Amino acid sequence: MFRRTLLATALLAATATTASAGSYLSLGLGGDPVLSGELSAAADGDAGGNGRLAVGQRFGRLALEGSLSRFGLATEQATAAGVHVRLTLPLDGALGAYGRLGLERVWLGAEGDRLGDRTADGMVGGVGLEYRLEAPLLGQAALWAEVSQNKLDTEAGEVGVRLWTLGLSVGL
Repeated sequence: MFRRTLLATALLAATATTASAGSYLSLGLGGDPVLSGELSAAADGDAGGNGRLAVGQRFGRLALEGSLSRFGLATEQATAAGVHVRLTLPLDGALGAYGRLGLERVWLGAEGDRLGDRTADGMVGGVGLEYRLEAPLLGQAALWAEVSQNKLDTEAGEVGVRLWTLGLSVGL
């Protein structure tokens, strides 16, 4: 099964056009995080929204991204730094779907003290839709919407953070 998935991914990447290659900067904002595990108990109270800044390099349909993101907890903001691989599949014209998978380190602040660990490492996965467009001043750009899920390991066990984010990417 894994070999078939790897072969399909390689085939999709090989059939991509070079017109979609290039660097980009992406900024997204979203709603309150949905917390799970011990993190939901440690961060009881009003959360805040979320935001994500990413820099990426496209290689056809595949992209490699580095990101910084923040999401609200009860008393502070958690900060995450990550590296992700993203695969985009065209749906219809300028509309595409994508999946994102990566590794992240998260700094939890005061809520981390309640979990016995101010930092957590883990994986993040996301799925989204993007609409690519040509902007007169921006060049290549895309509007996107994504739902992502973080799974993080702490001293208190595995915790999770689900985020929804809307954003804009512009070519560099």
